[in-house]
This record gives sequence, structure tokens and C-alpha cells, in this order.
Amino acid sequence: MPKYKLVVSDFHLGKGRHFPDKTQNILEDFIYDREFAEFLNYYRLGPYAEAEVELVLNGDILNLLQADSWGVHTHLMTERSVVRAVERIVAGHPEFFQALKRFAGTPGHSISYIVGNHDVGMLWPAPQKTFSEAIGAPVTFFEVSYQFDGIYIEHGQQHERFARIDMERPFITRRLPEPVLNLSWGSLFVAVFLPKLKQERPHIDKVRPFPVFLRWVFIHDVWWGIKSLIRVTKFIFDTVLFHRRYQIHHGVRATLGLLKEISLYPNYDKIAFKILEDREDIHTVIFGHTHIIRYRQWREGKEYFNEGSWNETTNLYLDDYGKHIRLTYAFIEYAAPEPAGDSSLPAQPPRPKVRLKEWLGMWKPEIDVLA
Repeated sequence: MPKYKLVVSDFHLGKGRHFPDKTQNILEDFIYDREFAEFLNYYRLGPYAEAEVELVLNGDILNLLQADSWGVHTHLMTERSVVRAVERIVAGHPEFFQALKRFAGTPGHSISYIVGNHDVGMLWPAPQKTFSEAIGAPVTFFEVSYQFDGIYIEHGQQHERFARIDMERPFITRRLPEPVLNLSWGSLFVAVFLPKLKQERPHIDKVRPFPVFLRWVFIHDVWWGIKSLIRVTKFIFDTVLFHRRYQIHHGVRATLGLLKEISLYPNYDKIAFKILEDREDIHTVIFGHTHIIRYRQWREGKEYFNEGSWNETTNLYLDDYGKHIRLTYAFIEYAAPEPAGDSSLPAQPPRPKVRLKEWLGMWKPEIDVLA
């Protein structure tokens, strides 16, 4: 039976493109439900109907950090509140979840989910159950990474100090009526403070590299940049130095390290190369998280891929400058086993081939620019 795996990440599904009153939700990052449904239909019909196909959701599929409760963005996320957030996301993206349900209901097709920093609440069993029930099939969840056949897939937040999940203590229970997520400082910023900035400048978290964007702001958007800098500075003092609203125990020295990492986006090439160097059993590394599609070869037979994002990205790198929307994914294909030299031995499975692809979709006469 032919065998394939599809890897996608960083969809950042929120409560839907429109509120119940039909006004637009400017905090919604994912607007390609129809395209995603077409994508999954393609890989469950035709030549893929009789194949084994696994969809790997490589983190940040749900934007649980910015799913407000009754209009309030808070860092106090319990298992019950995360379940409610998942339910609201499912309700806001019916076409998306119906597509997942049809895909998972096709014989030989399955879904795996790697937890990222924006959907860290999926570490709890109840939200996992809610997600699985929404698509009518069991989903295999991985806390950090998924490894198989020489391929290593990870979202990537564990390599950034400000976004890293404390896997030894993912929940805070002391002196609390029920456990809450032990958010990193970066997740706290995204959950509580970033929504305020996005309501003023919706593109702020869609620009790469961010340090170049900061320089642009202080040339072309000076007054807003100064006001935002003051607000961010106050937020840092409140959360890190004075421990107001949230308890951070890392101290000033760690704070400087956090700020350095926020200013200088980590080089995932080096991180991937280190994994490839240290692990003889790994020949391919796939990351998400950065939202930038990427391919690098460490040496012959050792490769790194980043499948990018299905969100709009403004890239300030000169080699790919401008605003882009590329529905990219990693495509893993298994060739038929090759017969061994000794006929008495079983056929040897060849190394799976990984490619980066872009979903161009089906022809359509019109699309919404603003709806």
C-alpha cells in the first residue's frame, strides 16, 4: 500500500473570521478553511483513497493563547477554559473541522498533533478529547516531538527561552483551586499583551525578521512605536521585575536573556544541524514555528525543512521580500520496499523522501478580499 505523510503547522485558528453579529474578527489569523478542505479532499480521494496517509499537525494549529474568555484575554488558563476555547474554535471553523472529520474517516488516513507554544493547552487530556470528538476519530498527540523512520518533527518553541514550555512542570497547582498553565514569559506576552497591539496594528506578529520591522516602525510609525515601547517596558517591569499579575522566578539576568532572544530570532539552521550531527539515526529534521519556509542541507544525506505557515507573512529578507501567502507543507513519500540481495531476506524499506510543496488549490472564480 502506498504511504505518505503531510506536515503542516502554524495555522493559528481563532474563534472564526466573523463574530456572531457578522462583524469581522481582526484577531483571526486563519482564513483558508475552504482551501484546507480542498487540500484534505485531494489527499483522501483518487490515488490517495487506497493509500496510507497521515496528517501531522506540527504545532500552533489552534491559537489558544488569544482565545479570550468573555472578552477578557488572560493568562489564567485552566483545563476547563481551554476546553471552552477549543469548542469555540471548532464552532468558528466548521468547514475546517468537517474536512478533518472526512479525512480521518477515510480508511488508512490518520491525524497526529504535536503541541506548540500557542496551543500549549493541548497538553491536557480534556482538550485533546474535545478535539478528537470534533473530528470523530482518535488523534495521536505528542508533547514535544514526533520521530519515525529517520525523520524528526518538532514545532520548535523548546529552542527559545522566552517561548519554551517547562515540560517538567507544565501546570501550576500550588495554592490554586484548580491547575493553570505554567506559561513561559513569551506565552504570557502573547496571551495578555499582544492582542492589544494587534487590535491597533493587526500585522505586527506577521512580519519577519522582527528587528528589521522595529527599525521601520521608528522611522515610519514613530508615535505609535514610542507609545508601544513604553507599554511594553511597563509590561516587562510588571511581570518580570515586580512580579505583578504573574509570577516569574527567573530574575534580572534571565530577563536580559529573554530580551536578547526576542530581539535576535534564533537560527533554526544551527539547531537543526546540531540534531543531525548528534543523532546518527536522524537524517531529516522538520521544524515549524518561524512561519518561514526553509530548506538547508547539512551534509550529504542530512536535511532540514521548515514547512512555513498558512498565515499571511510579510518577509523583510531581500531574497523573498514582500507580503506572501503560501499554503506550504512538507510531503513525505515512501517508495516501495526494495528487494534484498539475498532472496531469503525481507525487502528493505527505502528512506522516505521529503519535499516542500505549496497547495495551489482548485480553480475558483472569486475570493473574498474583505468580508
